[in-house]
Amino acid sequence: MASCCVSCVIPVSTTTFSIANNPRMICSFPAVHPVIRPYPQLLRNSNSFQGQSTYCLNSQLVHRKGYFSVCSMAPAAVASFVNSQDLDSKSECPPLFDGTTRLYYSALCPYAQRVWIAQKYKGLDEIECVPISLSDKPAWYKEKVYPVGKVPALEHKGKVKGESLDLLEYLDQEFGGPTIGPTEEDKKQAAAELVKYIDTLGKAGYTALSLKDAAPADIDKTVGPAFDYVENALGKYANEGPFFLGKFGLVDIAYVPFIERLEIAFSGLKNYDVTAGRPNLAKWLKAMDTVDAYNETKLERSVLLDIYKRMLEMDYFRKVGIVTDEKKAAATPVATN
Repeated sequence: MASCCVSCVIPVSTTTFSIANNPRMICSFPAVHPVIRPYPQLLRNSNSFQGQSTYCLNSQLVHRKGYFSVCSMAPAAVASFVNSQDLDSKSECPPLFDGTTRLYYSALCPYAQRVWIAQKYKGLDEIECVPISLSDKPAWYKEKVYPVGKVPALEHKGKVKGESLDLLEYLDQEFGGPTIGPTEEDKKQAAAELVKYIDTLGKAGYTALSLKDAAPADIDKTVGPAFDYVENALGKYANEGPFFLGKFGLVDIAYVPFIERLEIAFSGLKNYDVTAGRPNLAKWLKAMDTVDAYNETKLERSVLLDIYKRMLEMDYFRKVGIVTDEKKAAATPVATN
């Protein structure tokens, strides 16, 4: 799998709320665009107007934990996850290359979530987090910031760097805070092997999710070996702690956005428990829930479940080429973006 997101499109199925039912929203944010958002503030970790759920169609008010937003028009079949701070094609270009370090990300993107987790864990408040809409990306982002057009991307010292795994290492090299990468030679080697396997896990997972009317036993035959690999890997340093290398770090950050999504999708849509018979994986998931930096980047469980439900209804993973040959699913990684 690639280590950054180009775009994510999500079918619509949500409860919406009219502006009339929330009169305080009329003056909450400047009504400059059809999408109402607190730009140009671009403040990190905004906690304005606590809400509960997420995305929308047309110009209806919806809300997500931490944000309210009014959504612009979207195609009838699909709409993007919306964070009220997301900058889209109608958003003005914020200040660029002015000495401020900026992380361009999307709360929806698992690759960007990796770097977002690391930024929070290391306490790098000097990095301004700029949320980018993946389905309605602003033209200036590709033209002036990152020609590749993907997230995550980090603006630092007059340059922009991308690729989530590279950025995790870069944060350790260039910034302070707790080190996330291993320092012992044996753990460096273990980390490299583990991170490389994420592609195989993702391929097997999305293939198993795409199986039509499959029984849990059939699902386990496809994705079980990949989760068994993870289970065994978590056991190697179990005497030092519940995380991949004993203590929380880079490998956990690299894996958690994907295991989180797969666990939710398999449990809610396929009646398949990825932790059954895998006690180390179950302990790891519980341990991850104690990491504040991770919890602060999570989407609501119900939101992720609905996203994957709609993606499977569209046969999304086959259409984009992630799922090609079920028989080779656990052996052949494939780029997802």
